[in-house]
Amino acid sequence: MVTKSDFVLEWDKALGFRGDPFADKIFGPINTFLVDRKDEKEKLNWFFIKNYFYGTLLGEPGVGKTILLKWLEDRLAKYNRIHAIYINAAIFKEQVNILHKMIMPLLTIYEKLVTKPHTKLYTNEFLALLKKKLRHKSVALLIDNAHFLTEKNLDLIKSLRKEGLKLQVLVTSTPTEYEKSRLGEIGHDELSITLRRPTFDESKEIIQRRAEAFGGKGLYPFSEEDLKLMYDKADKNPKEFIKLCRDEAIKILIHKREQLEMQAYAPVKENLAAKEAKALKTSPKKIIPTAPASPIIIPVGDKMDIKIRKADDEEIKEEKKEDKKRLIRIKFAFGKDEEKPRKQPQPMPFVPIQKPAIASKKDDKKAIYDDDHKEALVNKLSSTSPRRKFQEPVAEKKKEEKYISETDKLLRELADEFEMK
Repeated sequence: MVTKSDFVLEWDKALGFRGDPFADKIFGPINTFLVDRKDEKEKLNWFFIKNYFYGTLLGEPGVGKTILLKWLEDRLAKYNRIHAIYINAAIFKEQVNILHKMIMPLLTIYEKLVTKPHTKLYTNEFLALLKKKLRHKSVALLIDNAHFLTEKNLDLIKSLRKEGLKLQVLVTSTPTEYEKSRLGEIGHDELSITLRRPTFDESKEIIQRRAEAFGGKGLYPFSEEDLKLMYDKADKNPKEFIKLCRDEAIKILIHKREQLEMQAYAPVKENLAAKEAKALKTSPKKIIPTAPASPIIIPVGDKMDIKIRKADDEEIKEEKKEDKKRLIRIKFAFGKDEEKPRKQPQPMPFVPIQKPAIASKKDDKKAIYDDDHKEALVNKLSSTSPRRKFQEPVAEKKKEEKYISETDKLLRELADEFEMK
């Protein structure tokens, strides 16, 4: 988080980093910070599988020779059959005691602090002790900036192979310095790697990995346009590119503080704007009074018109009277309903069946009956109350049976069945 102080020494912490991600150092684990270099890694692997003796890794200063050599040391350390030794000849710039560098990791703590055999033995005895400590292991001698080696160092390396030591030598240098040196006398170059300059996407990935390793996010505090300008200015050299990024980060902190703060708080403002945009849309409301001191709010138009007042004593009394009147009306209505007698079902009146008229001799096959007779039969059939059968004299019944038509018989049978039920 950017501080508001006008004087800052710990610029990396002010930008939210846990340290300086753009320092001129090689950070570990190496594989995290080494970008691409797939072809070079395959060639180095093939070199050690084939057990070649000598190989070169050339490139311009800052192009990535050291980090690739450090990556190789880290990978070889995982195998017990190889004793890898990294030496940076540029640090000494004078005679390097290569034998001491080779034997020190193999000595015990007692030998390092008390007996110190590496300081007392002559060269022949020293080589015998080295072979004893190595046992079945071979030595991988990784020399960075090898063009700084002296002639004695070069003669020692050539003699170690003649003494029967299992040795593989890998050196780095610039193409110009390598041509000037005597490194070619060590042996035939079985590797011959010349490192290219990384692309812009690879350089951008280098910055992102460094920033995220120290607690940053993405390319912050840079934009892609800023990185492109610095990449061109550094002439595609990764070491110079990282230096420019460090200087630019400090400049951004000092000279562009306000711009950086806006960039840091931009996500927060966007979230607030999104929340406001998603808020529910409500219409303004207008009051329509329906009763004293209890207005109903209804949305109308574009303005809010709300008026609330306290009810007067007279209005309160009137409201109480209205409530009492309503209660009386309810009680009165309830009492009236109880006094009303329940209606009893009325029985259907008894209607006797009318005798059909006697037909004339000319038309004795047809029964004649009037409308009253028909209605009496229908009433009798639809009645639900029990009815006694109409008893006729037997003698008269027999006389009239020959004058009753088929229709009357059917109606009478239906009436008899209904009455029996």
